[in-house]
Amino acid sequence: MIQRGRDFLSASQLADGGWPYRPKAAALLEPTCYALAAMDQAALTKERDAGIRWLVARQMPEGAFALPNDSEPHWATSLAVLALAQHGAAGPQRAEAVKWLLAWGGRTMTQQAALTLDGQLVGWPWTGGAFSWVEPTACALLALKRGGQRDHPRVAEGEKMLLDRQCADGGWNYGNPAVFGAALHGFLPTTALATLALQGSRTANEATRRGLDFLQREIQKHRSALALSLAILCLAAFGRPVAEPAATLAARQQPDGSWRQDVRLTALAVLALQTADGGPNLFKLDDAKPR
Repeated sequence: MIQRGRDFLSASQLADGGWPYRPKAAALLEPTCYALAAMDQAALTKERDAGIRWLVARQMPEGAFALPNDSEPHWATSLAVLALAQHGAAGPQRAEAVKWLLAWGGRTMTQQAALTLDGQLVGWPWTGGAFSWVEPTACALLALKRGGQRDHPRVAEGEKMLLDRQCADGGWNYGNPAVFGAALHGFLPTTALATLALQGSRTANEATRRGLDFLQREIQKHRSALALSLAILCLAAFGRPVAEPAATLAARQQPDGSWRQDVRLTALAVLALQTADGGPNLFKLDDAKPR
């Protein structure tokens, strides 16, 4: 199943070395990062090297990565750091991207009656000049920790922001735990990323445990490839069992080897299944411990 998924990814790679979300569309950063990370390091040298060249060519002078023919720094710079690090590639470019991530941040906002969150905490936004949200903050923290910046003040504040945004049910949504006094629910994909981003935190043991419990409880109700893949990657990073969700994810593979003919979903599914099979985990840091 893993090899069939990789075969779909290989067939979907464009002549320029990048990957689109859907076969034959234009190459973009997010699907390229995930597809590159899912490539077998030993068996797919040609595809891997072409993907690395495509990514490196997208880097701006200040260190951020940008979409083709665009000058706006892109949030997927964090994913580029992780994908390149997975292959031990482009060390200088990764270092410049890490420096840029340390300097980039979301806007703050004054306290609002409708929200309980602390708007003064700075994480990372989807786009420049915007407010900080859970998913880009989680990805930035993972990239910075992988890049040797675990003790940087920006990492500490990003972790504090995630702790501030955790929902009452133990999960995370896009960034609002409550509105007008009503508790909002967590989502599986954002909960998985936020929990992974808190690896190694000295202050997040209880929040991490609640996030993992949320994933194990809620994954029984969800069958989407995105939710299953990210939940498997998170649970496995902390030593929690993943055989049952992995079997559910594998059963959703289509005859062409893909998951919904979607490059990003297929790459994440491959990453999740190889982790469930004892292989490397894109998001696991060295200090993740069973909880």
